[in-house]
Amino acid sequence: MPDITWKPHKRQTAFLELPDSIFEAMYGGAAGGGKSETLLNIPIVRGFYKHPRFKGILFRRTYPELEAEIILRAESQGIYSGVGGVYNKEKKRWQFPSGATMSFGHLEYDSDVRKYDSAEYNYVAFDELTSFTEYMYLYMFSRCRSSAKDLPAIVRSGTNPGNIGHAWVRSRFVEPASEGGKILIDKTTGLKRIFIQSKAQDNPYLMENDPQYISRLQGMAEKDRRAKLDGDWYTFAGQVFTDYREVRYPGEPENALHVIDDFKIPSWWPKFLAVDWGFAAMACALWGTIGPDGRLYVYRERTWKQTKISVWASDIARESQDEEIVDCVICQSAKQQRGDELTIAQQFEQYSKLTPRLSGNLAGSRVSGKLLLQEYFRWSPKPNRFIPQENFSNETAEKILRMRGLDAYKEYLAAFQPEAPELNLPKLRIFKSCEVLRKTIPLCVYDEKSKEDVAEFDGDDPYDTIRYLTRMAEDRNWERVKNEGAIREQVAEVCADLEKNKDQTSFYRKMRALELKKASIAIRLIRRFRHVA
Repeated sequence: MPDITWKPHKRQTAFLELPDSIFEAMYGGAAGGGKSETLLNIPIVRGFYKHPRFKGILFRRTYPELEAEIILRAESQGIYSGVGGVYNKEKKRWQFPSGATMSFGHLEYDSDVRKYDSAEYNYVAFDELTSFTEYMYLYMFSRCRSSAKDLPAIVRSGTNPGNIGHAWVRSRFVEPASEGGKILIDKTTGLKRIFIQSKAQDNPYLMENDPQYISRLQGMAEKDRRAKLDGDWYTFAGQVFTDYREVRYPGEPENALHVIDDFKIPSWWPKFLAVDWGFAAMACALWGTIGPDGRLYVYRERTWKQTKISVWASDIARESQDEEIVDCVICQSAKQQRGDELTIAQQFEQYSKLTPRLSGNLAGSRVSGKLLLQEYFRWSPKPNRFIPQENFSNETAEKILRMRGLDAYKEYLAAFQPEAPELNLPKLRIFKSCEVLRKTIPLCVYDEKSKEDVAEFDGDDPYDTIRYLTRMAEDRNWERVKNEGAIREQVAEVCADLEKNKDQTSFYRKMRALELKKASIAIRLIRRFRHVA
């Protein structure tokens, strides 16, 4: 039986003794303050486990983190078994003799919060809060309720600076009171929140058990040392793609969404491929297409690790065998030979039967690619560039046409017209099946050394690949797709009229008009629809 005696140090005690009238409280700021054990012990120290109606839950972002950092710690330290708790491994839940329960959960995707829609908890806790999105955190507020007058409804969390949620956590808890200890009142909800700062030096048990811990932190790179040792919230800039949405946040418009259900891509939509090669690192391939609405759709992904190029390039060939790939780009570094007779790009062409272009590596191309991707994720309309003029004059318009020509005439007319609304926002949509890409995008944070660039990290290959894919979509002229889409819609309307009216003369007359309008497209379509008549 492990020693279940737990004595909180001064900072932990301050956090534990916060009144229940403070709805949100965040503990930590630097490494070593004892955040996880504090969150685990709240139901015990506060005596909640004795109440038959108490329900609590503690979240980590992924299940491996949950198991390693929370479940195993709770079991090994006897935090709950020491007071009679019994663990249900299947449900990841402790039940106490009173009937009270303490559960463990993970929220890997924004949509995972929906799994808890029918649940109610008195105590909701987030370990490593900056690893969660703001949407996850705020959504779980709706699950935090008091089920009895003598039970609280509280949200508690612990974290260090950094990670994908750094910016919103800093804004919510730290910026209004950087040293912590000040009760903040939300201007919208009126609910109270507070930040309790803690550092490794505040934990005497850690200092006694591991005297070299501070020295190891001091040996880290500066930005990591400032964050982990000093609790500096201004070292990290936070998440890059803040517009990215897997689900819509409350109050946002219908188009604030990037992840969609898979659907069958029409055969005539142009398909293209981007590849980031690797062996020790990940090799990644993304297939994209442009629809008539001008959007880029990422409809397939494949990743490999420690896999020979003959294997993954052949896999790509097989995946693409029934598709006409109109363009293919591979990472610039594929021009390397790596001791072989052929370069990586040449080997890829040999095995995939696709002829790739090399991605650009001009100075600033990474940053420009990031900016372009941010633009493709944008779902809010951009501000108007100008205010339409008033007092239009036909006399002036005719004079401009006579004196300065058609282009000047059109420019004058346009000055009185409001800008056309952006109807294809966001310009990027991702299929749900592209799970690796979906996991990678929220992990992109700014690089301290190059503040406009994304910091490199293990597993960032899908990010590089989607940069190539977005650049391909932007650089090519996809006007043909829009034109063909318009023609197809008109052909469908003509065929529907034929079905309704049985007027073959009208059918052929309208088809002929379309043929003359866009012969290169319409002739193919007319042949396809002849059987309707």
